Amino acid sequence: MFAPVAALLAGVALLMLGNGLFLTLVPLRAEIEGFGAAWIGAIGAAYFTGFVLGCYLVPPLVARVGHIRVYAAVAALGAIVPLLHALALTPLAWIVFRVVLGLCLSGLYMVIESWLNAASTLRNRGTVFSAYMAIHLASVTAGQYLILIDSPGSSVLFSVAAILFALAVIPVCLTRAPSPPVPVRARPDLRKLWRNSQVAVLGCMTNGMANGAVWSLTPIYAKNLGLSLTGIAVFVSIAIVGGAFVQYPLGRLSDRLPDRRWLIAGLCAVAASAGLILMFGTALPLPALYTAYCLFGAAAFSVYGFSVAHANDHAEPGEFVEISAGLLVIFGVGAVAGPLLASVLMEALGARYLFLFTCAVHAAVALWAVWRTGQRDAVAPEDREDYVPMVRTSPNACALDPRAGDTAPR
Repeated sequence: MFAPVAALLAGVALLMLGNGLFLTLVPLRAEIEGFGAAWIGAIGAAYFTGFVLGCYLVPPLVARVGHIRVYAAVAALGAIVPLLHALALTPLAWIVFRVVLGLCLSGLYMVIESWLNAASTLRNRGTVFSAYMAIHLASVTAGQYLILIDSPGSSVLFSVAAILFALAVIPVCLTRAPSPPVPVRARPDLRKLWRNSQVAVLGCMTNGMANGAVWSLTPIYAKNLGLSLTGIAVFVSIAIVGGAFVQYPLGRLSDRLPDRRWLIAGLCAVAASAGLILMFGTALPLPALYTAYCLFGAAAFSVYGFSVAHANDHAEPGEFVEISAGLLVIFGVGAVAGPLLASVLMEALGARYLFLFTCAVHAAVALWAVWRTGQRDAVAPEDREDYVPMVRTSPNACALDPRAGDTAPR
């Protein structure tokens, strides 16, 4: 079953190992260089800016020159970018580099997911999608521990990331999988999305703000707690693990609840409460600190998927890909704003106030979701699609999702 897509999944694993390392390396090295929280937040926001741009710029490029050429060119550029970080140690240069890397990874995701979609069938798409998600999460988690190879103050880790990005070219360019369709162009209709579900739009936007801030700035928070490099790697990865482990039980629960908005509100309330606890991290014993962040990850990293599921409960047949792709772009826009806002708060008040920011945005969505339950009737469970965990990679992941069914481009 996996033979036709094995090379593609190997490319995903290598990409995510490099990206997982880079997620932690960049803010740690930026702090060593004395950039300051505001600049580090801007660097984090730059990555998501490139990600959103890639959703629009890569599909026409693929249509013009083909998947293999675009993948090879974008991967080569992506492999150069980590090395440039080590050569130009200035905040403005790093902002430019992160925009470029975000665009590159967005394009690489699109091409790989187009291939996976073309190589799968309606019968096995769910299995392929699940394997893709598992490899994605496992590789990002493993990438955190590559930070232990050397000190973040050296150039070795930038070289390791560049090597992994370059290696990811080989299996994909040698794949024998059939040529895929042109990637999906994400063209969100905000009015249509808002009419479809206000909770989904605000949930994805604010979840992007919170998660973008956390991905960009948590290593700084962990370092300010006095954690070692090993402790930082464990701390960052434990939230990913927490988010992965709750997907199945929460998904089963959401399919049985009379209204998914109550689950979204509950998850946001848990994330807000965990954020409040993490504000007092220096006063917590290490096991309690890790537990709180694992709980935060389990709740915060689940809100996006359930928001998309809720939106698709109200979508017309055949609108799954359009709705999901639009909400992904909205998430990306939120992820641009989040690091900028959170870093200003951290610069003014201290690193621990990162989680005051996440607490505020999650609490706001929880209250809005509860209020909306009284303004609009829920879709009956028997009329809804079953929940499927989602990745936030590119709009083409929406076409690969088994809920897309026959609407996925072939």
